[in-house]
Amino acid sequence: MDKFMLNRRGFLAGAAALSGLAAFGGLAAPQFALAAPQEKIVIGRPVDSDDLDPVTCLGNINIFIFNLIIDGLVKTSNDGSEIELNLATGYEVDESGTVWTFHVQEGLVFSDGSPVTAEDWEWTFTRAIESEDSNWHMCVENIDHVECPDDTTVIIYCKEEAASTLANLCIFTLGVQSKAYFEKVGADEYHNGIIGTGPYMVKEWKRGEYLTLAANPNYRVEGQPYTKEVEFKIVSDDSARVIQLQGNDIDIATDLPFATLMQLENDPNITVQPDPSTMVYWISINTTREKLMDRKVREALYLATNSQEFVDTIAFGYATAASSVFAPTSEFYYGGLDQPSGDIEAAKKLLEEAGVSNLELSILIRGGNETHKAIGMILMKQWAEIGVTVKLDEREATSYQKDRKDLTQYDLIVSGWSDDIQDPSEFMQFIFDFNVNSGYYSGYHQPEEMQALNAQAQIELDNEVRKDLYAQIQQGFRDEGIYIPIMVTPWCNALQSGVTGWVQTPLGNYRFEELAREA
Repeated sequence: MDKFMLNRRGFLAGAAALSGLAAFGGLAAPQFALAAPQEKIVIGRPVDSDDLDPVTCLGNINIFIFNLIIDGLVKTSNDGSEIELNLATGYEVDESGTVWTFHVQEGLVFSDGSPVTAEDWEWTFTRAIESEDSNWHMCVENIDHVECPDDTTVIIYCKEEAASTLANLCIFTLGVQSKAYFEKVGADEYHNGIIGTGPYMVKEWKRGEYLTLAANPNYRVEGQPYTKEVEFKIVSDDSARVIQLQGNDIDIATDLPFATLMQLENDPNITVQPDPSTMVYWISINTTREKLMDRKVREALYLATNSQEFVDTIAFGYATAASSVFAPTSEFYYGGLDQPSGDIEAAKKLLEEAGVSNLELSILIRGGNETHKAIGMILMKQWAEIGVTVKLDEREATSYQKDRKDLTQYDLIVSGWSDDIQDPSEFMQFIFDFNVNSGYYSGYHQPEEMQALNAQAQIELDNEVRKDLYAQIQQGFRDEGIYIPIMVTPWCNALQSGVTGWVQTPLGNYRFEELAREA
């Protein structure tokens, strides 16, 4: 994967090596610095978390939080380009490529002060592998079982040798958790917060209003995290988040519209942070709707769409036009697909061949999200040229989260994906395993030949062969017209100018060990 070019102010200033953590297996040990703890930073975000159990959760609203609370054996680097050691100090792989032995740091404790034991590691892995209600089986399905002969050794037995093994071990479900805490509170209460070894722990969660994390008093790095509390405040309206940012009610505003970023560039008290991401927006077409079952109709909508117009009209130079649901930063991105470019005459001809006229469609968008609304408005204008009427179905955040899982609620939906790991195997399972996400809100069951391509790509060791397999898969998505690529976007955040150490990786993870605010 190509390295991401980052431009963060105050990022990792004065880093010092974490003692006792050596580089093994070609992985780099993370670097840290020390500073005096600060009191509190408030982050305004549009949507609240809804499940803080890493095994059962769905959605970035939960996923981005986990990196602050739990740690795994390995992790992706801050720039998203490499895999680094985390709680592991090194590892070996046997000749078969199926047995991975990790050596873990000694003396690890959870945020409640209890020691991390072999039993905790085995339970964490076993629960991730065996839980029937997990949405993340794709990252652990190649793991047969785990053995931990002592507290500092984790032996992972894989079913097959696979190129994606190390990347999959970065998944948040495998961040070590306290078995004793789970047994104490029970499965239902576990959704409200977990015990881990990360820099923060859950202090208070008032759903729909705020989630407060407190610094882990037993964190393994002396002097970190810099800030004692981080509060995620729910401010669903984009404009309201900006007002609160400029009024010093919040220190950081996330998920802002592009127009807002451009306006804030001129505010001397605000630092705009369009951080590199793997985020791709597209339109998922609900193929279970009778009027959208015909591939010619879906193709007509694809051809009538001009993705460059979205970039020019609403992204103000912060995004690029998309031609695939894969991000161009992925080494498995296939650049041979045609970008939706607004071929109106060809689209009209296909609708005529399909015997369709005066087509009316609804598109589900999240209320208060200006980007969603702008995408819907541009589609409304573009498709009007081929006689298609688009109605925007705007629903408040909680309803949107629920209704998008119900295929009876919409014809189209603004969709998107950002990678959680460096390998596409996780993303593909969200599309291919219909039970996880209904074909990523498309209602489309992938045919056997596509399923076979995906299965082969997951275990193939030759990287060039994998690239070809994923190219065929992306071409297959294009041929069926189930997704209409729109644009590739950065993480759109803005900070008060005194905030330093903000890190959101291209994979979306928050890294707040050095997050601070100048006095």
